[in-house]
Amino acid sequence: MTLRAALEPRSIAIVGASDNPHKVGGRPILYMKRYGYRGAIYPINPGRAEVQGLKAYASIGDVPEAPELAVIAVAGDEAVRAVEECAAKGVKVAVVMTSGFGEIGAEGKVAQQRMAAAARAAGMRLVGPNCQGLANFATGAVANFSTIFHELEARDGPVAIVSQSGACSQAIYILARQRGLDVRHVHATGNEADVTVADLAEEIVKEEGVRLVLLYMEAIQRPGVLAQAAEYARARDLPIVAVKAGRTASGVKAASSHTGALASEDRVIDAFFARHAIWRAADPQELVAAGQLYLNGGRPASRRFVAVSNSGASCVMAADAAEELGLELPGFAESTQARLKKVLPAFATASNPLDVTGALLTNSGLFGSAMTILGEEDACDLLMLAIPIAGAGYDVPLFARDAAAFRSRFGKSVAIAAPQEEVRAEFEKLGLPAFAREREAMAALRQLAGHSELMRRKPAARAAAPAPRLPAGRGFLNEFESLSLLQQAGVQVVEHRLCQDEAAARAAFRALGPKVVAKACSSSIPHKTEQGLVKLGLQSEDAVATVFRDFKARVPAGDGVLVARHSAGRRELALGARLDPAFGPVVLLGDGGIYLEALKDFRLLLPPFGEDEVRAALAQLRIAPLLQGVRGEPPLDLAAIARMAVALGDAMLGWGGKVASVDVNPVMVFAQGEGALAVDALVELA
Repeated sequence: MTLRAALEPRSIAIVGASDNPHKVGGRPILYMKRYGYRGAIYPINPGRAEVQGLKAYASIGDVPEAPELAVIAVAGDEAVRAVEECAAKGVKVAVVMTSGFGEIGAEGKVAQQRMAAAARAAGMRLVGPNCQGLANFATGAVANFSTIFHELEARDGPVAIVSQSGACSQAIYILARQRGLDVRHVHATGNEADVTVADLAEEIVKEEGVRLVLLYMEAIQRPGVLAQAAEYARARDLPIVAVKAGRTASGVKAASSHTGALASEDRVIDAFFARHAIWRAADPQELVAAGQLYLNGGRPASRRFVAVSNSGASCVMAADAAEELGLELPGFAESTQARLKKVLPAFATASNPLDVTGALLTNSGLFGSAMTILGEEDACDLLMLAIPIAGAGYDVPLFARDAAAFRSRFGKSVAIAAPQEEVRAEFEKLGLPAFAREREAMAALRQLAGHSELMRRKPAARAAAPAPRLPAGRGFLNEFESLSLLQQAGVQVVEHRLCQDEAAARAAFRALGPKVVAKACSSSIPHKTEQGLVKLGLQSEDAVATVFRDFKARVPAGDGVLVARHSAGRRELALGARLDPAFGPVVLLGDGGIYLEALKDFRLLLPPFGEDEVRAALAQLRIAPLLQGVRGEPPLDLAAIARMAVALGDAMLGWGGKVASVDVNPVMVFAQGEGALAVDALVELA
């Protein structure tokens, strides 16, 4: 059922309505009257004939119509009964503010489940319990008991806030208003017995008036719904920024016995957000920091950054911060330098960052002249104007007008950094985002540029070819079966043979030598190295025969020994996948070898994805500089590993949840143009 009735109800009942406007059951009525709600309001209070000047009713059953939304502000079992009565009446949405349910333990969970079951049976949506409520300032439908709307007058605007936590929703609201952001939606979902943050987000992104969505989540119960909301938002060029709390506590702890299982929940969420162009913020402050830039800063085409200041120190620190934040600090073209030298004082240097020097005190047009040249020369996409000090003699209003004109004329993203509040205020009057700290301004510009890149990226299409057929059974396949399956899926694997007798082992050496690897091949022994069942660098038939006899005696009857060509790539990488219970297939790509578990230098991707996304993930690894070649070494064949990763991701999707995990470690990567090979593989069927 649509949640439009939660956001724009035509009538609202308050069960447990209070005549005291500062009690939980009284504030929604106060707010609806204050903020111009035009629908019918039905206070439910059996002890009063009138509540806050409105006719009161003894029960929801006495109301002359079925209210579209009902607020439940009564305690304990009364709340459960109220939900049941609302369901029977035909209410579309119930907002349960009452606490003492799933958050307190088993007994509370039982009551919460009863409440949810009653709502579900009647087709009624349930927000909460243990929630602060909903607030839509476009319609005045404020079914919320927060005190902040009394203390900080709300103004309808382009920002929507949806949070599991009520207190956090208010903190975000306060921070947004302090940043000059007007807010339309402030919703808190509490225990999420039914309606989740994702559900409300899916409804909100359809509103034309909403231009920025801010989310706070402690769990993502419906990732599919959130993905749909995010893709709808991406199509509308509507940014979604989210805080997902719990970075250090995994909701689903995966064993790290093999590569795919290293995809811990939090890294999966990072991959999910990246896949769907949701920018992840660390806390509420970071959530709102770039708000004005999203609304007024355009969508920068690149991370080309220029800092302009009247302080050399600010320029030096900006150069440091740009490198640390991943902003590109391009040098100026000769034509740009020549033009800048004509307007700057003789002792100034026409370089990036650009210090116009203290001459600004006597020539207030320096900022404007420099920015005009930078715009006409297309020298950047991001610009920070840093003003560490401005007082008597500085024409700050002119600086603000020049910055606004630069942004308007050239379509560049501009942020101001000034520690003095009165200086920032002049820029904010003209809608320019202003920050007290230069690094904060640069971080916001970096966020805008990075998020714009994500939003421009078109989601990859799933491969049309069907995935290879899986063998019957469950649990681990042996290595021969694993390599064969991956080869059919399009992953390049090392040349190998499965040997059941000594003669076959000798023949394998003659075919694959002069150097080979021998491994026990049994589905009952998935991890062979720890049991001494792998031998490297065998260089004679006799050596292979000796190892074969040893391994064959140590594996179950019917199992054999795998002999493979020895392959020595320039770098060992790891490729893996697992089936996440919430997010589906997840592919891992990272530094390989025996230290993978310890160093955890890897990135995750959610299929389907393209080769460009794989290369972007590789560029984020700590070992990324080594992949490009150092000290005369050739660059590695990243195109080959990208093709393998895409093939594995497509296969995981094609297998439709029938493969629990895939471990390909190591993948030997050769020099550019020479390919990559999976030399070890382990597939686990679900």
